[in-house]
Amino acid sequence: MKTSIFKYITVAVAAGSMWLAGCNDLDQEPTNKFTDKAFWTSPERANMVLNMAYSQMYSHDKMFQDEALSDNMYEQRGNPDTRTIRTGQATPNTSLFKSEWQWVFQGVKTCNIFLTFVDDVPGIESSNLAYMKAQIRFIRAFLYFRLACFYGDIPFFLNDISLEESRQLTRTSYVKVMEELHRELDEIIPDLPKRDDLSADDNGRITKAAAMVLKARMYLYENTSRTGNSVSDNMRKVADICDKLMHDQATYGTYSLLTEGNEEGYLSPYEYLFTSGAEYNSEVILDYAAVELDKQWSLMYNMAPLSAGANLCQKAPSKALVDSYKMSDGSDPTDLNSYTGRDPRLKYTVAYNGMDWYDLNDKGEYVKKFTLDVTSGSDQAGTANGSPTGFYTRKYFDPDHGKNLEMWTNFIMMRYADVLLMYAEAKAYLGELDAAVWNETIRPIRERAGVGGVEYPSSGDYTQIVRDERRVELALEGLRYFDLIRWINYKDEKSTAVAELLNGPVYMYNGTQIDQFKFDTGRDILWSLPLSETQLVPSLLPNNSGY
Repeated sequence: MKTSIFKYITVAVAAGSMWLAGCNDLDQEPTNKFTDKAFWTSPERANMVLNMAYSQMYSHDKMFQDEALSDNMYEQRGNPDTRTIRTGQATPNTSLFKSEWQWVFQGVKTCNIFLTFVDDVPGIESSNLAYMKAQIRFIRAFLYFRLACFYGDIPFFLNDISLEESRQLTRTSYVKVMEELHRELDEIIPDLPKRDDLSADDNGRITKAAAMVLKARMYLYENTSRTGNSVSDNMRKVADICDKLMHDQATYGTYSLLTEGNEEGYLSPYEYLFTSGAEYNSEVILDYAAVELDKQWSLMYNMAPLSAGANLCQKAPSKALVDSYKMSDGSDPTDLNSYTGRDPRLKYTVAYNGMDWYDLNDKGEYVKKFTLDVTSGSDQAGTANGSPTGFYTRKYFDPDHGKNLEMWTNFIMMRYADVLLMYAEAKAYLGELDAAVWNETIRPIRERAGVGGVEYPSSGDYTQIVRDERRVELALEGLRYFDLIRWINYKDEKSTAVAELLNGPVYMYNGTQIDQFKFDTGRDILWSLPLSETQLVPSLLPNNSGY
């Protein structure tokens, strides 16, 4: 049962859509009642705008779009912008550069309007007012951080601006933006609740832990070559934040890995984690809500096998992702073309040739529907509607789905496993990943997955071990691209090898090359500012290097 705060998100978005269009994306000049003080007359109306801001923070498309920018997924049909970027052909006029920019500033506009008017709304208790404002400021920080990851120096403003002001804006330095975002989060954390204090109706609201995770990510992803900070100093901060989340439950809330499957017993804990039945479980720190009938998503209709009821395959898991899964005993596979005996997370994430596809039948029984065959038939790899790589998406497939694979599963934006992995990575980078840290982080993650190799290795490249674990545990959850970019930006002995993961041939399941990616570290670390924006606001120039 979805909670009340998200029931009216679609209504709120529809109501606000009139003012989301504007003369340029920086101002998003409003034309309706949300900027009229007469609108802000009740807590209910303020909540409607707050809920709209939640909806604008993320989307069901964003996660898989971000994965298609990485080496985890491949998108080819219709020559999409993700492929244009990955093949080194992007220009300032590439549509994704503009749509991402526009989407962020639409959300920022909502947040700034809310903060402009909410203080004067009658009937809101002071404690609730502080909480509402803290949520909005978190959403705005989340959006600005995403924009800074893509564009570096960005227009940055914390109040509503006019059309004329938007035409005079310049870009705020990346250093200043990061400083301001950390300040914002530090200021709002005291006004946010911990998870344990949320009522059932408030499940899904932003908490202290979510703000702490965002701070950890900002330190982890920070481009230190631009800020002048050291990676080691940032890793120390990441470790300290994650340590608090792991051990100070009285302050930040109680979280743990989900270790039980569904009540019926046919879904493992890892599978169950990404279904509607497990929403708001102990592992989830922040998610993006979906609502049956009102706010569904239908991406599986274009990513699952056609034999499962899909229409075609728009985005497909890559062979590189599949090859990264070890054997179930923790050893390296000797035959990358064989999937027998692999880490169980593979079959819960990717559908591969010869895999049995399970779903609920008309009687509600969980049964095998078919064995995937990518060598012939409707699911054949490389055909008009089939997967270009020969792999299909399984993660987030929920047996409780609609007729055309509509899903009402919340998308997890932050979860406790990521906290453990960030902590392990920071400790490894600092040379402090000992048996105690391992047993608190990597070991429980592998045990939950049913993977061997849970004992602390007495030697080895611990940083690489954690990075590899991070890839398979968090696969297809929207983080891989940003991980690759930050590892390149660390400019250490591993950076060149990481860049090569974004630069080279793309293969089908059988080793046939189907594309060639290009990644120029002198240009592709940052995106181009949208041409349409620099034409309207020339003061945003100069553009990022290479554009």
